[in-house]
Order: sequence, then C-alpha cells, then structure tokens
Amino acid sequence: MTNPKTLSTLLLVFSATCCVSAADGEINFSRDILPLLSENCFKCHGPDKAHRESDLRLDRHETAIAKLESGQTAVVPGKSGQSELFKRIVTGDADIKMPPPDSGKKLTDAQIELIRKWIDGGAQWTGHWAFQPPTVPKTPSPVKEWRANNPIDHFVNTRMAAANLMPEAKAAKETLIRRATLDLTGLPATIKEIDKFLADDSEQAFERVVDRLLASSKYGEHMARYWLDAARYGDTHGLHLDNERSIWLYRSWVIESFNRNQRFNEFTIEQLAGDLLPDPTLQQRVATGFNRCNVTTSEGGSIDDEYYMRYAVDRVETTATVWLGLTAGCAACHDHKFDPLTQKEFYQLFSYYFSLTERAMDGNALLPPPSVQVPSDEQVAQKKQYTTDLAATNEQIEKILADFKYTDPKPAEPLGELSEETLVWIDDELPTGANAQGTGNPPWQFVQAPDHPVHSGKKSTVRTGVGEAITQHFFTGANPKLKLGENAKLVAWVFLDPKNPPQTVQLQFNDGSWEHRASWGADKAFGAGRNNTSNRLIGKLPELGKWVRLEVDAALVGLKADSELNGWAFTQVGGTVHWDAAGATSRSLSDEQKRSLFAWEQFRAKVKQPALPAEIQKLLDVEKTKRTEDQTKQLTRYYIENVHPDSRAMLAEPLKAQATLKQQLTDLEKAIPATLVMEDRKEPRQAHILERGQYTEKRDKVSSAVPEWIAPPVKDAPANRLGLAQWLVQPNHPLTSRVTVNRFWQQFFGTGLVKTSGDFGVQGEQPSHPELLDWLAIDFVESGWDVKRCLKQIVMSATYQQSSRVNPDKLAVDPENRLLARGPRFRLDAETIRDQALAVSGLLIEKIGGKSVKPYQPAGLWKPVGFGGSNTSVFVQDKGDKLFRRSMYTFWKRTVPPPSMATFDAPDRETCAVRRARTNTPLQALVLMNDVQFVEAARKFAERVITEGGSSVEERVTFAFRSVVARKPNAAELQSLTTLLTEYLSEFRKSPDSATKLLSAGESPRGEQFEANELAAWTMVTHLLLNLSESVTKG
Repeated sequence: MTNPKTLSTLLLVFSATCCVSAADGEINFSRDILPLLSENCFKCHGPDKAHRESDLRLDRHETAIAKLESGQTAVVPGKSGQSELFKRIVTGDADIKMPPPDSGKKLTDAQIELIRKWIDGGAQWTGHWAFQPPTVPKTPSPVKEWRANNPIDHFVNTRMAAANLMPEAKAAKETLIRRATLDLTGLPATIKEIDKFLADDSEQAFERVVDRLLASSKYGEHMARYWLDAARYGDTHGLHLDNERSIWLYRSWVIESFNRNQRFNEFTIEQLAGDLLPDPTLQQRVATGFNRCNVTTSEGGSIDDEYYMRYAVDRVETTATVWLGLTAGCAACHDHKFDPLTQKEFYQLFSYYFSLTERAMDGNALLPPPSVQVPSDEQVAQKKQYTTDLAATNEQIEKILADFKYTDPKPAEPLGELSEETLVWIDDELPTGANAQGTGNPPWQFVQAPDHPVHSGKKSTVRTGVGEAITQHFFTGANPKLKLGENAKLVAWVFLDPKNPPQTVQLQFNDGSWEHRASWGADKAFGAGRNNTSNRLIGKLPELGKWVRLEVDAALVGLKADSELNGWAFTQVGGTVHWDAAGATSRSLSDEQKRSLFAWEQFRAKVKQPALPAEIQKLLDVEKTKRTEDQTKQLTRYYIENVHPDSRAMLAEPLKAQATLKQQLTDLEKAIPATLVMEDRKEPRQAHILERGQYTEKRDKVSSAVPEWIAPPVKDAPANRLGLAQWLVQPNHPLTSRVTVNRFWQQFFGTGLVKTSGDFGVQGEQPSHPELLDWLAIDFVESGWDVKRCLKQIVMSATYQQSSRVNPDKLAVDPENRLLARGPRFRLDAETIRDQALAVSGLLIEKIGGKSVKPYQPAGLWKPVGFGGSNTSVFVQDKGDKLFRRSMYTFWKRTVPPPSMATFDAPDRETCAVRRARTNTPLQALVLMNDVQFVEAARKFAERVITEGGSSVEERVTFAFRSVVARKPNAAELQSLTTLLTEYLSEFRKSPDSATKLLSAGESPRGEQFEANELAAWTMVTHLLLNLSESVTKG
C-alpha cells in the first residue's frame, strides 16, 4: 500500500501520467502538444476559416512549418529560438504575445517548456490519437505478484506500477456479487443468490455468477436503459403541446437486442438504416425508431423548412455523439473550431437525414407517419386463424350462392302494396325502464287537453325555452329497447306555438351513443355545423299552430336495420313546443314479394334508404333492358345474397360467422400496437450548406458523403443511411469501436478511459490508458462486435474485482480513480435506486417490455407546462401493477421528466446524453425519505422481513440488512438497528395513529395479519436501510 512519505512523489507522477505534460520522457504530439495548441491557438489559427486571423494554420503540419509571406516560420523543427510560435509565446510584448492577454488564456511555465522541448526535439507531428485507426498494442508483461485475470489487468497494472501505486485486494464475495448484479441487471442480488455464491468455493464461482447475469432478461433491460439516454428516447414529442407519441416498441426492440446479444455492428446498421436493408424484416424497421426519438413540433407559426433542417441537424449531432464521440453540432454554422470537420462535411452528413417521409409538422399525433404495426406472436397466430376461418366461411357462402338456382317467378308483375308497421314508443307515458332526465324540474311535463294540444291518446309533453339556450327532455335505459326494422323511419308529432315559436327543434336517438340527430329550422342545437349523422339538417321549421309529423330515415342518422334504441330526446332552441306519439315505422316487402327480383327493383326505385353500395345502385339506375349480361349477373348475385328470403335463410349462419370474423379481425387490427419508423422519400430533397446554420440562407448544394479524413467510404456502399451505417462499423474505423467500449467501461467504473465520453476530438480528454482502450476496441471488433463478451472481460478482470476501499494517500493522488488502483465506487443511477427498493420490497413487477407506465409523482407538475389541447397537460397516475414496474418503463414526458429520477440526475432526453452527471444533494435525501414509492417499498419490505426473516429480531435485522447491501451487519450495526427497532416500537405504541398513518402510504394492500405497531417499527428500520449511503452506492 502507499506510504505517506511518498505522497509528494506520487502527485508528481500522477500529473505526469494523467495530464498533458510529459515530464522528461518522450513527448507525444497527440497527447502532449495538440491539446495545448487546440486550447490556446486554434480559435484564430485552426480549422474554422471564418474565424482564422491569418493564413497560419496550426492544426496542419505543412502550414505550421511553412514560411509565411512575412518571411517568418511558426515552427522550425529543432530550433525553438527561430520558431515564431515559440517567440510569440515567451515575448513580453503584449501586442504580439500569444495567446493574446485579452483572450483569457495563459500557458503555464511547464507547458511553455514542453512546447520548447517538442520543437527542439524535431517537432514530431502526428494526427490526433482518436483519428488514427487503433493498432494492436503489445500486452505488457505481468507485474510480479499482482493478480491478473486477463490482458486488461496487465495494461492497468503496468500503468499503476509506473505511478508507484498498488492494487487493492480482491473485494469480499458479498461485495462482488452485489456489484456485478447491479452492474449487469440494475437490480440487487437476492439472499438466495448470495448464499449460493458464498457456498461455491470453486475458481469458476464468480464466472458462473456473471454468466447467469448475462443470460438474465433483466440484463437487456439494464443495458437498454443506458442506450435510451443516447437515443434521446421519450414518450412525448417535446415542445409546445408535448403530446404522447407511440414509440415504446422501439424500446422493446432495444431490450430484446441486448438480451439476444445482437452484434453491435448489426445493432448499429438496423437502427440507422434497417428500412434500407434488402427485404427488411418488421423488427429491422422497428429498429429505425432510433432516429424518430428526436423532439418534434406542430406549433402554430412554425415553418416546415426550418424544422426539416432542425430534425436533420439533431440526427447528425446524435449520430456523431453516439458513434463518433464528436461534438459535430457547431459545424452546422461554421467549420469546427478544433476538429477537422468542415461545414461542408457536416451538411454532407445532414444530407443522409434530409429526405425522410416524415412531416415537419407532425400534428403532435400519437403515430405521425411513417409507422408500422407490430403484432405479438399471439396476435399473428390469431390473425392467421381468423383469416383461415374467414376464407373457409367465404368459400361456404360462395358454394351456397353457386348452388342456388334462381328464376324470377314474376318478372313483369307490378309491385303492389307494401307492408308497413308503426310502433309508437312514447305516447302518454315513457317506455318501461326509461330514466327520465332533462332541463328543469320536473324534467318531463305531461299535459292534457283542453288546456294543451294533444295529438294522440290523452297527453302530450310540453317545454318552453328561453332565448338562444338549448333545452330538452330525454330518457335513457328503456327496456325493452326499440328495435328498428327494414327501411325504418323515426317519427314524432310536433306542435309549435305560433305565439312563441322555437328557432330549432331536434330529435336525438340513443343506441349507446347520442350521435344520431335530426334538426329542423336554424342550425343551433347539438352538433351545429355538421350536417352528418350526428346532426342531419332536414329542413325548415314545421308549420306553426298545427300538429305536424316529423320523420327521418333511420339510415340518414347512422342507424341500421336491427339497431336498438334505449333513449330518445326532444330538443329545442327557445319557444314553446308540444311533442306526442313518437316511435318508428318500417316499410318492407313481403316474403312473397322478396322472391321476385323485379319486385325488389321496383321497391328500391321508391325507397332509397338505406343506401345500397354505390356499384349496385349504379346498376339499378340502368334500365333493365339495357343492362349487359355481366351487369345482370352482378345485380342478381347481390339480390340473392342480400334479399331473397330463401337464400338469406340458407346464408344466415355463414353470414353471421363472416360478420363475426370480420369484426374480430377489425378489433385485432385496432389492438395491434404500432410504432414510429424511418423511411426515405422516393425523390430526395436537395441539401445545401446553410450560412450560419440558417435554413433560409442556402449556399452550395451537397450530396450525402462521409468525412474521409476519419475513414474512407466503404467500397460500393450506397449513398444513403445504409452506406453511412456501414461506414461507421467498418473494422478499421478509428472511432466507433473506441467510443463504444469506452462507454461500456464508463458503465462499470463511473468514468470512461476517456473521461469525455461524448468528445473524442481534440478538445476531449486524453485516455488514461490509451493502449488498453485500443486493445479493447480491436478485441471488440475481432470478436465480431460481441457485446456480452466485451462486458464479461471487464467484470472478470482483477481490476474490476478489487475492493473499493481507499486510504487518504491514494485519494489525494488519484481522487477520481483514473489509475484504477481500487475498485469502482459511485452513487447508483436514479432508475437503479428505485428498482432496488421495489425489488427488496417484493413489489417489483418483472414483466419485460410493454407500454410506458405512470407511477407515483407529485400532483400538478405537468399543469404549468400544459398547453390547452395537450393530452399530457394533466398527470393521471396508473393503478395496480403499473405502479411497480421497472423505472425504465416510466412514462417520459420531455418537458417535465419524472421528478424523482431528475433529482438523481436523469437527463431530460430532449437531446442525446452519453454521460450523466452524478451529484449528491439534500433533495436526493428528501426523495428517499418522503417519496411515497420509497415509504411504501419500506412497508412491504418490512412485511417480507417479518414473514421471511426468521423468528428473532437479530435474524430479521440481518435478513433486512443483507437484502439491501448483501453483507451481514457487524456487531455494532446489529446492535444499533435492534435498539432502533425497540425505540420505534415504543413510540408507535404510545401513538398508534402515527403507525396507521405510516402504514397507509401507497396503494399496495397492507397485510392485515401484521400487528400495526410492530409493522410500523419494522417499516422505519427498513426505510432507514433503503436510505443508507451504502445502499445507494455501488462499492
């Protein structure tokens, strides 16, 4: 271990190995000099020509050593005294000093000396390390007596030894299984899993744990959670209305992809261009939801061209961050100030995303196109069965029709009389079961002659309205219902007071819905302005001062034969109106008449409702003698299938089955979930370089192309998103594999080998272990981009398995653990903290995939940002199992992210995030103490402790302690928790109301078999355990 006497030496060594200085060793241009030039010189002498102060460019070797028009040379290799760059750095003349004093930048003496040594040493020049393809580094020799499980440890140990540090001992087995389980599944290890591991003394014990965790479906959920930050996944559009959108199936695809260990190159290609693969599968199309996760709008006044530009810019920035580790966004306005990315190259990347079929103004709709339906296996099987059954039923119907031999028995006989049936439903009283309702009290007013006009029976109903107000009396719930026959008309008698006529009268009919109306007079009643089945405008007001029969074809208000009414409304605007004798009539052919095609044709010439299919009506409109043979056959078939009583009887069951199957197919189609996907236009849009990133200021035309200074284009690759994706995952690409394995490392150690995991450019931090990073990157590619293999290597390393203990010397030398002389230790992410509480409480619902859910959150948070018309302006909490699903399924409203997760540094997901902040604030403690989710979890955890923890207090305390932190409590901890339990029990017995109040937190049922005071006391103990620093920290 470190000796305190060596502390000053260690600090010097650390600065020499982790920062930009190179001490007295070999100077590496990319590591030691380029960052200094980038930070202090590139603003005026770098890639961005718009801000370049002169022809001098210090980002290029050839211009840095070239003689300028002034006769001066910035860098003269081997001669710092003749190098204008060095002379300007050390001069005392403020007018020519570099960097300029007013720039706010200043080189230290050590940095100046480093530049001098570099120039005098020949000014060796290489490109930025991250832009050079990784090369296979030589694996260092083992450090004697230090544990090394795989090559990772050799690289780490060699670096550690150079810094005069030593690794920590291997972590305790309880710590290891807790660490690995949290890291690979985002959930705590169970006591059963811990005990099984403790009992396994074999050398393969930990590897078996790792293999089990990697095979768990929870692994895919946990890995997907990190990826969704990068994908900027959200359940709403963001901006303006911030309505809900349906893209959760993409999340399910990501989970499944990780669980089946899809190779990362395929994972990349399918997300960026799955729709462009040859004969893409449905799941490959779902994968393209990655680039439909961006924020979109439909705000009034927004301009399509502006948002097509914004969406494409967002996708370039996201692609650059996730796969290239570059901050490409500033190149939308000008050449990148530090990296070689030009504005033209930015818009060439932009071109890949500029020709999609999506609409700029997507209506904030749930499924703005393009989208696809994604049936489950069960739904696919159901659809297949319904389709097969329907085909068989159709075949049966066809056979009946083919076997039915028809000859018109009366081909020339006049129609004769029609049968007509009238049913008065409302006369002197309401139908049986009717629930009378209406404006005023009483809602229905029955009146008699001679004081009032009556048309039928002894009574009529009367109502007087005032001004422009709609007034009505109505009923629902009548039983038996009014069943409508063929060609039904709905009728009612009305008497309008000539001294006080209404502006409008309206009849409304309820078959489960009131959207069936007919109006006379001014269009001022319900459904005004529509003139459709929900408010059919029939004509002017009936004649005043006399009884007039109002009638409307049922079909005109959307009611078919066999419809059943349970309600009726008499409605008016102003005036005094009497109503009487309301019901329905039907006119139809007798069965004898129906057996004649000619009789039916004559009938349809008189009765136009319900409307026939357009093609059949067109045939009927042709004179019988002028119809072709095919027209006659078509008309006859329709008649046999739909009218003739004998054939209808034969077809009744098959037609019923057909209707049922069609409805089942329709219902199934509606139930199949859908998701947003990517799709290119047939005719691409032309992309341009945009002056200062303004969509209105188009400059040169550009076509899709990749920055060849990073990697050459893939031979014969298409000039579309598929070609871009193939370019990103070509084996010799310098960035994709490095950036990816660096983020994997970040997941386990809290910080990547490159700390700036979203910036591998010149301004990004140098890797702490460059050879290790390259080894991991090359091994990842050579393994076939095998993610699980890469992760297993990391967690199987001795580096990962170290104890996280740290002494003051190590902490002073390496506070961020960049040299990895101890195991990882940092606060858990928001989702893991909540999921851990749910898991140990037994509340966690382990269903994989599915729609997002809305667990507890403070009421009213959505309202301040909710626009009128937004479907997410009011938070409506879910119930039941949905309250206890893993946090990754929590509904993510972009303008108000889940508050407890935001408190623990979850991003808002409006933009791509590949590295979360990690803070420690009082608010976090308040969430753990007061959030109903954690209090409820503590209550259910307490029930588990009492039920499963043993019979003695000490056994139960140990069970609770191990459930959360894996290890057993020491004697002092056990005594402290036991004492606290006794004190809590005493307090609750003095104040039983306090126990009742505590145990009422949350919606999960309380176990009534538990004594309230005891359960409350244990709840306080478990609540304390969930709040421990050790509980919310991975160590």
